[in-house]
Amino acid sequence: MIQVAANLGATLASAGAKGWAMATSLPLVGAVLRRLQDAIPDVDDQNILSFVALLVRYRSFDFTSFMRSHREALKQGQETGDYVPGVCNYYRLMADIITLGSGPFWHFVPMTEGRSRKECHDQFHHRMASFLAARPEDKILEYGCGFGEIGRQVALISGASVTGLTMADEEIAGGNERIKRAGLEGRCAMVQGNYHKMPFEDQTFDKVFGVYTLKYSADLTTAISEMARVLKPGGRFVSYEILVADAYDASDKQHRYLVDNISHSTCMPPLWPAQAVRDAASKAGLVIKEEVDLCAAPKEGAWYSCFERTGIHALLSSSVVLRLVKLAEDLHILPKTFTDFFDSCIVHPTTDFVNAGRLGIITGSVMMVWEKPC
Repeated sequence: MIQVAANLGATLASAGAKGWAMATSLPLVGAVLRRLQDAIPDVDDQNILSFVALLVRYRSFDFTSFMRSHREALKQGQETGDYVPGVCNYYRLMADIITLGSGPFWHFVPMTEGRSRKECHDQFHHRMASFLAARPEDKILEYGCGFGEIGRQVALISGASVTGLTMADEEIAGGNERIKRAGLEGRCAMVQGNYHKMPFEDQTFDKVFGVYTLKYSADLTTAISEMARVLKPGGRFVSYEILVADAYDASDKQHRYLVDNISHSTCMPPLWPAQAVRDAASKAGLVIKEEVDLCAAPKEGAWYSCFERTGIHALLSSSVVLRLVKLAEDLHILPKTFTDFFDSCIVHPTTDFVNAGRLGIITGSVMMVWEKPC
């Protein structure tokens, strides 16, 4: 009986797949069905319908307290130069929301022609392992790792052992859960700490890398000197960051508006120019080996185009959507202060990344590789 049921299930599944394939091949109906299929949320990728899941999951969240603490922390950071409490407060909520909206991959990568976003991220992970020259015998550090997704991918690709360093309690817990699910307990670990003063001995790691994390540093010289300190002689330091491009004009109000929004929305210090990273690495005694814009290669789409492909940028740029969110809050369908949160932490910085990227005043796809002299 069990075998009969299994055979029947397989037959029905096969028939369903064939029927779907036949339907999607039809000229008009197929186009509609394919668009519907593309709109179905994928837990591991960006999808416009994740906004609905956000509304359901956080229906009872206290956004009033969060926005108050967010702005207080930003003000404190601007006054003292210590943005750490604000960053931790931001990710207390946003770590889950970003994962809900974009899957495990929070960073931007070149959007290669003919490939899905997930495929582009997989390609990026292999590129990162290659830029690191990662080997099975290597001990690698990913600083500012979030949930440690990229480090785990590098470990899977190269066979290396990878330690992830992050400050947030939620990311330590979530990272450990993901390590266990991936079966990487023997090769990956999460450590809580601040990368300006890391809890590691000198010359601990063969390779050190970070992705979109130096933007949280208000002291770039100290941060990169710490990378150099824990790196073994002959080891590689690889940085992939969101940086202010040479085309940025501080006297241009629109330029300042877009770039400032990215920092203010995320409770970060001002974004660093690319030259500041080069200078800090040189001061730490590191020698540049390679610097390449991954989006410069043929058939590579802009790093921010993931938001254009999915329609997320168009949705968040719509004043109609913002008015509808406000109406829903007024009618108590959405929680109090959700509109403020939506505009301050969802609309911005998402739309600012796209608009600043289009103007060429922000870059998010430059890979920098240094070595520590022997």
